[in-house]
Amino acid sequence: MAGHGASPLLLLLLGILPALLVAVRINGKGREVLYLAKGDSVKLGCPYVLEPEDNGPQGVGIEWIQIQPERPGPENVFLSYQDHHVNYGSGSGLQDRVAFVQTDPGQRDASIRLADLQESDTGTYQCRVKKNTVAVHEVIVTVQEKPAAPQCWSEGELIEGGSVLLRCFSRGGTAPLSYQWAKLADGYGGGRLPLGALQGRAPGDLLIRGLTLAHTGIYQCRVTNRVGYSVCQLNLSPGPRTGGRQAGIIVGSILGSLLLLSLLGLLIWALIARYQRKECQRACSDCRSSTDGTMPRPCCAHHSYSPHGISYMQCQHGESDERGAALLCNDGLRHQVACPAL
Repeated sequence: MAGHGASPLLLLLLGILPALLVAVRINGKGREVLYLAKGDSVKLGCPYVLEPEDNGPQGVGIEWIQIQPERPGPENVFLSYQDHHVNYGSGSGLQDRVAFVQTDPGQRDASIRLADLQESDTGTYQCRVKKNTVAVHEVIVTVQEKPAAPQCWSEGELIEGGSVLLRCFSRGGTAPLSYQWAKLADGYGGGRLPLGALQGRAPGDLLIRGLTLAHTGIYQCRVTNRVGYSVCQLNLSPGPRTGGRQAGIIVGSILGSLLLLSLLGLLIWALIARYQRKECQRACSDCRSSTDGTMPRPCCAHHSYSPHGISYMQCQHGESDERGAALLCNDGLRHQVACPAL
């Protein structure tokens, strides 16, 4: 009885065993995780293998599905293949940017290419290949914006022994952004930070103390995130100290100012002397008038100042010498000037 009971079960197992062997298998690395840059293109691979025992008439069916957790709802089949026909789904925004890599994806390759990636394309992509059984392959795609071209500049005096702050900043790109400075070797790639270089307060700052001629060269700032990088360069050329030169300029300016003031003083002194001579001559003329031209005694005109600061001329008569009477005028400069004879 036991033998008769086992025979139908054995026959049943033998009947379904070929069906169990008929399967499709995707050659993949399991679930893939990709970080991609906005605007780039990407190939999402989905090569598959059909088991040799699969001789059934049913064709291969392929579906690509986009899953976005923030958009709940029915599955979004944006690309499919069935009975040698390719169908594009609507409403996903991908229909104009996606295509199968192979002209006939039924020939064991369901890979697709997605062009002009946008941040809204972030999500999980499933490749489903159907042939009596279903094989599934997932690719998690994260689309980010790579760093925008940064700006490089320096702050501080580029002199030997001084300090300079190299600054670098990128105004675009998906965070987090990483900044890295390096001195290029002979103006080309690679390089290391020089001695005395320290990280500044801001992520893109580099402080260099004790500048020397060895710090001369091209410095490159590299800004990176998960999907790309951008660079900018800065030429650093420290000059010699200018302290002695500046001191010489200051001393020269002081001496020049003193010389100018001296010349101005001499000019004023000459103008005053000329004015006093004219006043003295005028006083002599007044003195002659007071003697009615007879001048029995010499006449001297003295220039003096009143207690109230008002100048005046005083005419005095002196003794005559052997040559006759004369008028003498004190010009205020400790010189006596002879007045012209009548």
